[in-house]
Amino acid sequence: MVYIAGDNSLDEAALKDIAEMAKVGSSDNLNIVAQLDRATDKKTRRFYITQGGGYKKDVVETFGETNTGDPATLQGFILWAMEKYPATRYAIVIWNHGGGWWDDEERKKRNIAYDDSSGGDAINNQELQEVFNKVCEVRGDKIDIFGMDACLMAMIEVVYQVRDSVKVVVGSEIEEPFNGWPYEQVLQIFKKSPSLSISSIGKEIVKNYVQSYKGEGEDVTQSSFNLAKIVDLVGKLDDLSQALIAGIGDKKVLDAIRTARDESPKFFSRNYIDLYRFVQLLETKCSDQGIKAKASDLLKALKPGSNRVIISQDHLGSNVKDTHGMSIYFPSYDINTKYGDLDFCRDCRWGEFLGLYISSL
Repeated sequence: MVYIAGDNSLDEAALKDIAEMAKVGSSDNLNIVAQLDRATDKKTRRFYITQGGGYKKDVVETFGETNTGDPATLQGFILWAMEKYPATRYAIVIWNHGGGWWDDEERKKRNIAYDDSSGGDAINNQELQEVFNKVCEVRGDKIDIFGMDACLMAMIEVVYQVRDSVKVVVGSEIEEPFNGWPYEQVLQIFKKSPSLSISSIGKEIVKNYVQSYKGEGEDVTQSSFNLAKIVDLVGKLDDLSQALIAGIGDKKVLDAIRTARDESPKFFSRNYIDLYRFVQLLETKCSDQGIKAKASDLLKALKPGSNRVIISQDHLGSNVKDTHGMSIYFPSYDINTKYGDLDFCRDCRWGEFLGLYISSL
């Protein structure tokens, strides 16, 4: 299922991606369905994608303007697809702009699936969680794969929010190029190997995404996550956060934190950083043995592997050479007041650490 939020500057790209999907098309083992809300004609269309079909041939329903930023719209599409095209396993892709966990103070929501006709409304992390929980309730099982063909979504905060409803997540740390996912290559994975394990499918999506941009001069990142391991990872980050809180009164510790943050890759107006690189630099630069030990434990948990939280990660381009698959919120000043609303902040003291760090500068 591909939820295409095209009522914005990406309207043109939506038609291109539907054409890519039609090069593969549905089969006895694969149903490809999509919902597209367009900016051009203010109409919403649902598609059952056939090989050789596409935008004009594969429409199965047409109705008026919808708000892709309304979680009820997303939920309606998913439940419709599950009823009309039942399957053994389900992959859901949200296609659009993305902003990571971020909630904008001036615009009500600003995470994923922006809808310009509705004032830039978007689905936030809590709403996404509620939709997926409902889907799981109806299905009686978790969603197998959740893909985010959108910018900046491969964050620990985002992944943790859907931990109870999704098995594998795929997304990008940085801003995606205009062309987004290579749907022809990605859908061939499902079509050719319908019984492939979901972790292997996640790994193949990462590989094909990065390969599709070779020679294009683009900086790209892509990661796949095993959500069965995310609670353990957040626990280790909580341990490190506690150690940082305890040691932050020491100027040497504060300097090590500042240097590690300054030297880490940054995204989204420098509000997000690569988590692995920060912890790696912190372990190297900090003399506090307690902090070093907790950092070492966290680094081990962040290393990719088939049975680890980061199943796979890859990147392309000199500007992202030090990325390792997962980002985290780490502003240099002024913490967004919405941050505390996340499950992540309830279950991990990272937010408390951020507050102490920023007030110490």
